[in-house]
Amino acid sequence: MTNDRLNFSDLTRDELDKLKDVYVDSRLNCMSNDDMRSFVKITIEDQIKGTVGNEEERDAWKEMRDHFQTDFEEKVLSVRKEQEGNQNISPEEIEKERRIKLVEKRKQEKDNNEDMW
Repeated sequence: MTNDRLNFSDLTRDELDKLKDVYVDSRLNCMSNDDMRSFVKITIEDQIKGTVGNEEERDAWKEMRDHFQTDFEEKVLSVRKEQEGNQNISPEEIEKERRIKLVEKRKQEKDNNEDMW
């Protein structure tokens, strides 16, 4: 069989899972530490900052709380204090600036990294 004739539906679920494992291992072995860090950073940012709705926001909150553990309250208070200095700027303007920075960052990362998919 040539590659043109193979299709994922030709494999059993177990075979497809095994092929995916082989692919993941191969991709990881080809990546430098910097590439891995960059990929993980992008993935975590998408997971945490790309929340939609209260349920996802609660999940992100729980993940951050679990990560920071005893320092979580301190981190929250630090962010709130920092934002107090930005009170002269409207919330809409702050959100707009945050989104612009995120888009610019994504463009830079996309230019610097090969698409993983």
